[in-house]
Amino acid sequence: MTARTPLKLTSIGSAGNIQQCTSGEITAMVTEAIRQYGNSPMVTLTIVSSSGNLAALSDTRLQAGASTTDVTNFDTAGETPNVSTVTVSYDKLDRVYKSSNPGDWSDSTYSYPVYYDGSDLREMTADDFDDTFIEPAITSLVLASTTAAQAGTYLASTGTSVSGSTLISSTPFFSDTRADADAYSAAGIPETQDQPETITNYYLHRINAAAEQSFELPFCYRKADNNLQVMPKATFQALLLQQMDTNTRSVTGNRIRYSCDTTSTLARGTAIVDTARTSSKYLQYQVNTNDYRTQEVPDYDTAASTISTYYLRIRRT
Repeated sequence: MTARTPLKLTSIGSAGNIQQCTSGEITAMVTEAIRQYGNSPMVTLTIVSSSGNLAALSDTRLQAGASTTDVTNFDTAGETPNVSTVTVSYDKLDRVYKSSNPGDWSDSTYSYPVYYDGSDLREMTADDFDDTFIEPAITSLVLASTTAAQAGTYLASTGTSVSGSTLISSTPFFSDTRADADAYSAAGIPETQDQPETITNYYLHRINAAAEQSFELPFCYRKADNNLQVMPKATFQALLLQQMDTNTRSVTGNRIRYSCDTTSTLARGTAIVDTARTSSKYLQYQVNTNDYRTQEVPDYDTAASTISTYYLRIRRT
């Protein structure tokens, strides 16, 4: 497998001239492969209500213990039930494929692009084509960046609007909650044990494709008579998209996959943080001479701590 230099038709005066494409022209073709994928990606992420096939993320928070009452005196801190941890599992991210594996491109009219091997003109193989155009496109797609050069791939954000991207759903795929600092008081005993507040929501976005830029069209063989001609634009674009689809779905080393975990390598967008209050406070409240109440609640006077940090990651396998 080898990257090849495709041939193009140039005009010098009134005569056509066959030349090798420049590196810049090949880069423009790679950019078109990215744009084609960005407008119709093979590997997509969606938001589901539950049972997504990416790993579940855990949101944790403290809740108050059960309250106590006594007719003679306050129960001690040791006698009052402890606070406990509430864990909510978010498994809303689901990886979906656009269609069945399309396989390598095959066309009854046109060959793959043609290159010059030093002595003859030869048709690229599917592997040659992938090494020339598709592998560089996928290399760009799986970077940690979030520009149009990563079109059709995904990022996490705390906002519902990200420049250059499209919101997948107004439903967050993860919410960081904590015990509500203002909800617990001694006078409120018996307090409802679990009184959460949402601190941060996290949303899924897909990066938009850029507008089409100009690019050269390569030479190919017309199969009916084996003559050379410039490949029609729609044919070349369809070829780019099909090979992008085939590679990103099923070709080892070029498959695009997503995960959510605690590793930051190739993280997309903002980190996804689970925070919680981790200490408790023992409260007492005397209602009258025979009603002494106690309850252990999340300590609303202390700062929250980070429990876990997750990342939405892209990778090639």
